[in-house]
Parts: sequence; structure tokens; C-alpha cells
Amino acid sequence: MKTILAIGVFCIIGFLFNNGEPVPGAEVYIEQENSDQPFAFQQTGQSGLATFDHLPSGVYRVMVVLPQQSGKMMRGRDRMNVNLQVGFHGDKNDYYLQEPEGCFVISFSKLRRISGITPIYNQQTIDRSKRYSVGKFEVNRNDGRVSVRIHAFTPKRFQKKVEKAREDVSMSVIKNIN
Repeated sequence: MKTILAIGVFCIIGFLFNNGEPVPGAEVYIEQENSDQPFAFQQTGQSGLATFDHLPSGVYRVMVVLPQQSGKMMRGRDRMNVNLQVGFHGDKNDYYLQEPEGCFVISFSKLRRISGITPIYNQQTIDRSKRYSVGKFEVNRNDGRVSVRIHAFTPKRFQKKVEKAREDVSMSVIKNIN
């Protein structure tokens, strides 16, 4: 009986603190400022994480190619009532992105020798893939590090996450949907 109760509690806690589903296979590019050639590239692993180590000093852009979501991750998208397409929570370094591929939160972490993330939004089509510029950062001294974690959300969970974040003073809107 105690085992069933414990499993039930863990399921409820997991549901309440849902961080979305990790997005494996997303392409993450790091490009140096004033260059359109990738400096570094990784695909996210099973946990949705890509880490870039040993970056020399300079200014960089983070570009992502997101895989198309399907099934429950897209169900209810036409009923979403959120005007935000792109937003950024400065204290958490979370980037909120709603695109035709799905609803995503891109988290920047493990920042070493980096003066912070500046959110940007730009979309390019390269070889029939949409590549999104999502951030910019400066490595102050050699041996910089940044990790990028991508999670996909159902439209309903994304809307709740955006509504909660909008109440925080550290949240800024990059682009609204009109």
C-alpha cells in the first residue's frame, strides 16, 4: 500500500512540475559575430542538452533548428490563447518560442566566462530548414562555456508556463503574435 501511495505522490509531483519533454536531435549552432559560418555545432542528446566548451573570447550567436513536433505536443494548438511568440526570462535564462514546429523553452545554463545572454529573434531558411537565432553572448576570456537545453511543451502547458512567467518582472517579450 505504501508503495502505491509513494508512486502516486511522485506522479502528481512530476505532473505539477512538468518541464516539458526533452527535444533530442535539435541542431544547435554557435556562430561568431560577423560570420555566417558555424563555429561549433551539436545535436541535442536524449536529455535535450548540448554543451559547448573551450570557446575563445569573442561575441557569438546561438542558432537552433527545431524538429517538427507531432501528436499530443501539437494537440490544441489552434485553441491557444497566448499572444507571445517569443519571450525571455532574464533571471532564469529561459527563452520561450512558439513556432509552427511546436512550443519550446530553450534554457541557457552552465555559463562560464560569459557576460550573460542577450535574447534575439531572427529566422532564416537554409536548405529547407528553418534556423532560428535565439541568443547572443560574449565570452570575456578564453575557455568559455554555455549549455543549451531544449524542451517541447504541449500548447496548454506552454500557455500556463508563459502566463506564470509574464507575471515576473524579469520576463521580457521579444515578439508578440498579432
